[in-house]
This record gives sequence, structure tokens and C-alpha cells, in this order.
Amino acid sequence: MHCLLAAVTQIPPGAPASRYWLERVTGIVPGPSATRWLLLADLCVLVLIGVRRHHGVVGPLLAIGAGFLLINVLGLILTDFVLALALFHVMTGIAGILASGSARWAGAVLLVLTLGLGGLT
Repeated sequence: MHCLLAAVTQIPPGAPASRYWLERVTGIVPGPSATRWLLLADLCVLVLIGVRRHHGVVGPLLAIGAGFLLINVLGLILTDFVLALALFHVMTGIAGILASGSARWAGAVLLVLTLGLGGLT
């Protein structure tokens, strides 16, 4: 009974049932202004990955399209777009680290920025 009471007191009033677990991970989700800048960093990392894979215009366009598809799929799976966006930043940073060339350091910077801004905002 005590566990149920503790769980209910941490839920904000009027929150839907699917948002209960989200309140525990709010420490890693960057704020709205930080997310805008992180989206620009995501775009840069995706372009660097695309250029490394295919030279020319096709590679970056495919990478940006894959990123757009991924963020929408994550939003559908997690049923919360803000959390999906935070996970997308982390996944883009990891993809940048796994890529070679200049995308490696850009992915590492993006990952550090995402986790740092998530903790600060």
C-alpha cells in the first residue's frame, strides 16, 4: 500500500496514465531552447555521416531522410515526442561516433552536449 501511495504522490495532477514513467527520466531530457540547438547539431552530424558514405548530394539527403524517419518512429513507439527527441539526439551522437572521419568527433560532441544539457536544463 505504501508503494502505491508513493507512486501516486509523484504523479502531477491531470497527467495521463502513459506519462507516469516519464516523470522519472526528466533529468536527461534537454529543455526546449537546448533542443533547438541540438537539432542543428543533429543535422550537422547526419550531413557528415552522409558525406562520408556517399559523395555528392545523395548521401546527405539519404542521411537526413533516415533521421527524419527515425525521429517519427521513435515518437510513435515512445508516445512522447520530447522523450523521442532526447533519444534521437543520443542515437545520432552514437551513430556519429561509430562513423569514421570528422563525423566521429562531431558525434562525440553531440553526445556530450545532449547529456550535459539534459542535466542542466
